[in-house]
Amino acid sequence: MTKHSPLGLLFLGRLESEKGFDLIFDFINQYPNKELPFELYVFGTGSYEKGLMQLAERFKEIHFFGRKPLSEVERYLENIDYCLMPSRFLETFGLSAINVLKRGIPVVGYQKGGLTPFIPDAYAIEQCEGSTDLAKFTTMLLKLQAEKKEQKAEFYTQLAASSKAIAQNYTKKRRGEHFKSLFPEQKGKTIVMVSDFINKIGGIETYIHDVKALLEAEGYQVKLFGSFCPKGRLGKLKKLLGIGFGSFNLWQAIRFFFFIKKEKPDLIWYHSMLRRNGWLPLAFTRSCKAEKRMMYHDFGYFTPYPHQLNTTAEIKMPLRLKYYLQMAKTKSLLRKFFISGKYLTLHLLKIQLKKQISRHLVPSEFMVPIVEQSFELQKGKTEAFNHFLQSSE
Repeated sequence: MTKHSPLGLLFLGRLESEKGFDLIFDFINQYPNKELPFELYVFGTGSYEKGLMQLAERFKEIHFFGRKPLSEVERYLENIDYCLMPSRFLETFGLSAINVLKRGIPVVGYQKGGLTPFIPDAYAIEQCEGSTDLAKFTTMLLKLQAEKKEQKAEFYTQLAASSKAIAQNYTKKRRGEHFKSLFPEQKGKTIVMVSDFINKIGGIETYIHDVKALLEAEGYQVKLFGSFCPKGRLGKLKKLLGIGFGSFNLWQAIRFFFFIKKEKPDLIWYHSMLRRNGWLPLAFTRSCKAEKRMMYHDFGYFTPYPHQLNTTAEIKMPLRLKYYLQMAKTKSLLRKFFISGKYLTLHLLKIQLKKQISRHLVPSEFMVPIVEQSFELQKGKTEAFNHFLQSSE
């Protein structure tokens, strides 16, 4: 953007408080003037959607598009100076962050968890003055407005260059090189990637499809195993019930047994196992001689409410029912009952993972000790395997 264009801000993600969207919403909702001091472009859906649409009627500077693919988002990036990612909960990685950094757009947010490498000190909200999160966020917005007015074009040119440099650490080429270093003997052989759901309903599912395309381009034979999850309420119900079925999902285990028998893979790469598959698929194929890897994409394996996790200190380790219930912070017997059911699935899965998985993978380095201590793994069996830049298709 040029110096004389209005300040352009982007929000890309779920419209939820754990993603920090409440800060954006509250700032705008309390803004006293008739015009906002910036243009806001919002891509995503969530519980704040209705309220945002009402604000968009008040302020013409709000541009709300709902959830769109990257190719659609890219059409508006020439209007953007900064991307707002004020996530409250602990992110395992910053996939959206590297996708905007690649386009030369700096990220504004909290330096914690998987977002830490992508947010410069100058744009870390926690370092701003203020007694509350909203006050600190407001201070940051004032800073961005001042930069837009005072800085010269060279400032944004340098900012774009430094942003792109960060993203270059996460290219598909580097990802491919890392994969080949982890699995040097697998090229040309068959890899089975396992996930609870395999249609593109979220980040994990989109990720495995991107990885599949990348690996096939490198000469690997890749097969996917999992279930189809419909959109909307039916899909949410299937996910919810799937956590319960995961304790004893015999049908999925039988399906997986015959799938593995047919494909005869050289490598089985597990991704998501709590929302549908559970532990039985691993138990039924324990005699399979293929190498086995597990990728932990989220904190659902270590805490009952991953979207309420703010710091790693809140994770009680090792994984025990007593600690698991403590992390739930509830006195409700009904909630404790359901949480205990999830723990049972997790405990049985943990047993199989410890027995069968030769290498445990995480998106970010800070998660390595969490996996090792929670599952009581031998040191050296867990390592970071970062995500990579997505295509805009």
